[in-house]
Amino acid sequence: MKNIFLTCLLACVSANAVEAISTNSVSRLTLEQAMMLAEQHHPELAEARALAAAAEGRARQAGAFPNPAVIARMESAPISGRTTSEAEYLAGVAQTIPLGSRLSKARQVEQLDRQRLLLDAEARLRAVRRRVHSAFATALYQEQAALAQGKLAASASELVALTKARVQAGDATPDETARVEIELSRARLEHQRASALHLQALVTLAGAIGRPALQIASIAGSLETAFDVPALEELAADLDRHPAIASADAAVAAQSARVDLAKAERVPDINVELLYRRVEADKANTFDVGLRIPLPLFDRNRGKISAARADLTAAEARATITRNDLTQRLRESHTQLANALATARTLRTEILPRAATVSKTAEARHAAGDISLAELLPVRREAAASQLTHLESLRDVMQAWAEVRSLATPPSSAR
Repeated sequence: MKNIFLTCLLACVSANAVEAISTNSVSRLTLEQAMMLAEQHHPELAEARALAAAAEGRARQAGAFPNPAVIARMESAPISGRTTSEAEYLAGVAQTIPLGSRLSKARQVEQLDRQRLLLDAEARLRAVRRRVHSAFATALYQEQAALAQGKLAASASELVALTKARVQAGDATPDETARVEIELSRARLEHQRASALHLQALVTLAGAIGRPALQIASIAGSLETAFDVPALEELAADLDRHPAIASADAAVAAQSARVDLAKAERVPDINVELLYRRVEADKANTFDVGLRIPLPLFDRNRGKISAARADLTAAEARATITRNDLTQRLRESHTQLANALATARTLRTEILPRAATVSKTAEARHAAGDISLAELLPVRREAAASQLTHLESLRDVMQAWAEVRSLATPPSSAR
């Protein structure tokens, strides 16, 4: 009972979170909320679900037995004389009877095609989640980069004020003021550029969600995430469960069923007629039984069978292409993830601490008058560049991780 209560509570919280951002603006967006919005509103997913629903309707219709036909006609009616009283009247039914297991094979084709479309919808869901995850990582990086550039601009502004005070006190030359003012202008330009890229990244994220008109003020998250990367062999072993591969295999099965259907259609349907006949002249009641069987002399469905076999070969080739493409993407993304993690680890454990030490020492020496402003500014730039490079490496890690997870993990855990 407790677990059921917690499940319901979490579901309500998630529903409220999505409902709170159901309008065209959101103040702070998490990755989980972005994923949920994409699943609910992305038009690609709506199209995929509609195509699967249409296939389900076709599957139900494919096995339906043909409807009987009602026959009513007047025969042997004289042109002159008593037309109605001397004519013969017929009434009855006609029924087409499909042979060669055509109905069951047609139903099987549509059911396999429905399965293919369901798997295709799941593959599209993974692709949408990957794009949202990647766009979220870029937006998060640009947001933190803009914050970092803002701090650099504020630090440059403080340095300008300090330099002006030192010039007034006679401890610095006027050209140093001009130099730090140039540095301040450069820092402000970089901050403006980073802020513009941040806004652009938020627009890209809204597009990836499937709601390009959504106004996102900011996002909540951290690039500093611990990733436990499985071995490539383990990921490759799970690749066959990817819905894109399963969809391609289902397409092969459906096309193979179409070959069987085309062969079954070589056997013509028969038409059975049962008629009641009324002969007015003799006041006689009789009945007729008829059987119509087409003779497959000219059309033996060879062209359709040949086309179905060629389409089967093409479907098998597409399945191989899909498997090869996903295998290559997995190998590439796994390599990118390993390299990005190594780069981020090196920056975090080796470069950033040393850059901080060098920067702190240079700031202290400049305050004490041991080094000039011309010597301090390059140290500041190097420290800032190291911080931004670290943020870039974390963004690369997050994007590569999104690609790996979309290829080798179930959709329910791809968030």
